[in-house]
Amino acid sequence: MITGNRKVLALVALIACGFGSQAFAQTQECVVLKTVGETEKEVVNDKGEKTKVLVPVGKVIPGTEVIWTVTANNVCKVPSDKVVINNAVPEHMTYVPNSAFGAGSTISFSVDGKTFSPAAQLTVVENGVTRPARAEEYKHIRWEFKSSLQPGSSATARYRAVLN
Repeated sequence: MITGNRKVLALVALIACGFGSQAFAQTQECVVLKTVGETEKEVVNDKGEKTKVLVPVGKVIPGTEVIWTVTANNVCKVPSDKVVINNAVPEHMTYVPNSAFGAGSTISFSVDGKTFSPAAQLTVVENGVTRPARAEEYKHIRWEFKSSLQPGSSATARYRAVLN
């Protein structure tokens, strides 16, 4: 049972999952993005073997881990160079450490949406002292794809976040 503020947060997460996280491709008119939120569900096959599958987000309660997948599709007849996907971690969610993935991309993070760095180099200033940023402080993720995105092809970026 969810009560009080937790109920509100669950509703906010459902709304965020319904509309997708805020991803955009930087300076790419030919690149169309689609964002999907999913959760893992354990299933048992006829042999009694357990596996995990991704299912569309339904009811999300605090503590639920959502797998966000952003697919970039090149809809033009020419290659798209320097494809960059910027994605904000949804409000009321916390990035799961080391979960960002994107084959053929360089991944960087930001605590303010303006300055991006690899995780090991990202810092914050707290009480006048600079320290390494913690994964739960990451508010934006950037994937910079190293190769051109050919016509009709796609690239995928993925990360996990937990509803607070």
